[in-house]
Amino acid sequence: MRSLLTAVGLLSLLCACVTSRPDHFYILSTQPQSVPEARTASATQVSLRVTLPSLMDRSEMILNTSANGIVVLEHERWAAPLADLATQTLARDLELRRSDTLVAGQSTGRSGAAVKVAVDLVQMTVRRGERASIEAHWRIVDPRAGADVVGSEVFSAAVAQDGYAAVPQALSECLGMLADRLAGQMR
Repeated sequence: MRSLLTAVGLLSLLCACVTSRPDHFYILSTQPQSVPEARTASATQVSLRVTLPSLMDRSEMILNTSANGIVVLEHERWAAPLADLATQTLARDLELRRSDTLVAGQSTGRSGAAVKVAVDLVQMTVRRGERASIEAHWRIVDPRAGADVVGSEVFSAAVAQDGYAAVPQALSECLGMLADRLAGQMR
């Protein structure tokens, strides 16, 4: 009888371990979501490089719980590396704002780009139900115009209360604000 109870107990523990929550995957999106204008024939080639803190550049979503605390959400994940998502989204955001540009990520090997933009996202803070913010430092080098522009700013957006899907939406809005600033500083 005792061995039967032990077996039943072990079996129920095993069943509890097997039961798991499904993973949810998220992407960043171009802001505002609209149809881009047609490109001009003489589009300026722009090379874009975006870096993120290693703490944030992981497959799991990270939320801040306090000034020095975070929570790693094992079942709320990015559909691709966050650095790639941020680069692709910022590139499309810039193209949306500047129809005279064609933006390529640095990984495409286009070293002959006329304008080089380097963005370092030094801090990303997300508090669910409150705000998301991105602290960005950037450098825009345009040898044709002899321009070398350096800047930094913190961009923030509200995070809605409607679940984890609001986090990528808020981060996308922050990247859209960054794109506004970069597009205004590109000549």
